[in-house]
Amino acid sequence: MVKKLPLLFIAFCFIALSTKGQEKSKMQYYKSDYSQGYISVEKTVNKDGNTVLNTTVNANFDNEKLDFTLSTTCDTDKMVNASKFIFDGTIDSNMNAVSFIGERVKGTKNANFWAFRGDYKKEMSIDPEAQKFIEPKHKSMLRIPERTIPSFNVFAIVPNLKFDRKGTFKFNALDETKLYVRKNQTINYIGQEETNINGENQRLHKFVHQGKGMDPAYYWVNENKELVKILLDGKYSFTISDKDAILSDNNANGN
Repeated sequence: MVKKLPLLFIAFCFIALSTKGQEKSKMQYYKSDYSQGYISVEKTVNKDGNTVLNTTVNANFDNEKLDFTLSTTCDTDKMVNASKFIFDGTIDSNMNAVSFIGERVKGTKNANFWAFRGDYKKEMSIDPEAQKFIEPKHKSMLRIPERTIPSFNVFAIVPNLKFDRKGTFKFNALDETKLYVRKNQTINYIGQEETNINGENQRLHKFVHQGKGMDPAYYWVNENKELVKILLDGKYSFTISDKDAILSDNNANGN
């Protein structure tokens, strides 16, 4: 899951996303004892009817520390066609934090062209008025296939899938930290399984995410359509939690 970032994409510029005119829904938190961190996902709907996913990742993956926020604007509540990415944070444990914004500029039958621009955070002006006139030092144009979803945004999509073995959810996964697309990903419903969640046995619906060159990822969803457990790469386990528990763990670990 965690790879080194190609030098072509090591610096992009961040433009703050305004939340004015948005209705906020419940934010979900997931903590991991193994990764010593957490992931949070918040879905909002803005005044234009677009769905916005705000994802925070603050966790260790072996020797790699990921600490970033990603805001994704999607055309519909299906969350499979994005029009804007805003990234801010650490993309590699050996590199300084970066910020970038990516916007869909035009599309073809099977793909869209995206314009990315950004920079290292330490090289950016903190004056919002000055940012209007300062051109980012790094720019790039990428061709991204349709139905491409940032990998951690899958957390918000799985709970909306049907509990039905007949259907297959197909998509392409975008690695947020490398702007690398893994094509031909699938998520399938497996069935019900009893598992332990925060000390309590629960009977949950289980999904599997598969794709070339990756270990399967598993997701457990309850009857209320809440994602309550995730297993990535066979060892990174995240379980539903709450903000107070996350803050308590972070303080205990000195984060």
